[in-house]
Amino acid sequence: MCCNRMNPQPPQDDDRIRWPRALSWAFYDFANTIYSAIVVSLAIALHVKEFTGVEKYTFLVTAVSMGLSGAVVPLAGEIADRTGRSKRWLLVLTVACCASCAAISAAPWAWLILAFYFVANFCYNTCFGFYDSLLPVVAPQRRTGLVSGIGVGLGYAGVAFAVPIAMLVSGAYAKTHAAHPLTPVFALASLLFLLTSLPTFLLVPERTARPPVPTLRQSLGTAWHRTLATLRALPHHRDVFLFLIGNFLCVDALNATILGYAPYVHNVLGMEIEAVMFWLIPFALCALGWGVLGGRLTDRFGSRPVLIGAGVSFMLATLICGVASSRWAFFAAFLVLGGFGLATVWVAGRKMLLSLVPPGQVGKYFGLYNVGHKLSMIGTVLFGVLADVPIRGSIVNGYRAALLVQLFSMALGLCLIWKVKLRDATG
Repeated sequence: MCCNRMNPQPPQDDDRIRWPRALSWAFYDFANTIYSAIVVSLAIALHVKEFTGVEKYTFLVTAVSMGLSGAVVPLAGEIADRTGRSKRWLLVLTVACCASCAAISAAPWAWLILAFYFVANFCYNTCFGFYDSLLPVVAPQRRTGLVSGIGVGLGYAGVAFAVPIAMLVSGAYAKTHAAHPLTPVFALASLLFLLTSLPTFLLVPERTARPPVPTLRQSLGTAWHRTLATLRALPHHRDVFLFLIGNFLCVDALNATILGYAPYVHNVLGMEIEAVMFWLIPFALCALGWGVLGGRLTDRFGSRPVLIGAGVSFMLATLICGVASSRWAFFAAFLVLGGFGLATVWVAGRKMLLSLVPPGQVGKYFGLYNVGHKLSMIGTVLFGVLADVPIRGSIVNGYRAALLVQLFSMALGLCLIWKVKLRDATG
């Protein structure tokens, strides 16, 4: 046990995966996607609109909370690299997210709901800098695509697990003639998130810090300067720079569509809340398989071609869903093309970054990688603003425009990623 704590990272010439710790790491994807599915994709926009009558407040609060997280995540990466306390901070942020999310269920006013959601979403998004930096601890370099793919697949399994429970809870609550039937699902999501994250905290070892290990106060004092130095030097590292900007643009489109799913199908396709929930289940099951397949494809063919293929698949899904009037056409594209695109972009992105940066600076660069995820709020703001605008006299056209505008961000991001040069074909 002692030796394992001192040197938890597998040797680079050892291709074996230590499955207990790898699966325990991947299970955090199962846990955190419960929050993403129930709160972000499903409940929060519909719940807040019942109080306010508009979409824009939810989308703006989401964008600001992600933006603030983006400002903090690089510091988190530096702290993870210097102190070796990734798992400790991951635990603190997870508990804070769950507590704030549960409080939404007790909040009686829109402004208080949005305030609790702001805190929960900030903590949720900040978690990923610490979580991703633990990937080298659980998998050797040449097998990270597979382990990352399993994590993404388990994430969608978490959706299939949690959404039926949310449907039962909200349905039972609606029978009480409550004015806001989604009220209890926030407490439910927080409880499930916390319980299912326990394998990660119990079985995944901490990272090894670079000696000498500083105190937290010393780390905070130097992290800001190191982060600024990294940002200033980033344009000189052409391939990492192009990847981070391209990834930012791709994820910008993904985040907007994740948050826009429930209000889009509710307002454009006229689906009731129960049906909105139901379709997340087959989507999650499809994406589970796509995530594992995407991980194997990145290990077999390299991360860049697979990432570009996933982005093109997402664009085709967005185009079809943005013009479809038939529910069957919408959900066929949503499940097949959208599922592969959404799941595999995350998998291939992690693998591609690991192939571009030195092993001892994984936390720092995953911090910058996650900045792209958190600052990717352009599409989110555009979706919220356009969705409230009647185009040609129809609010439905506003929602369609809000979805279709995401194509531009994804296309530009893929062009930049195409220009990235990797050290070897397996990267």
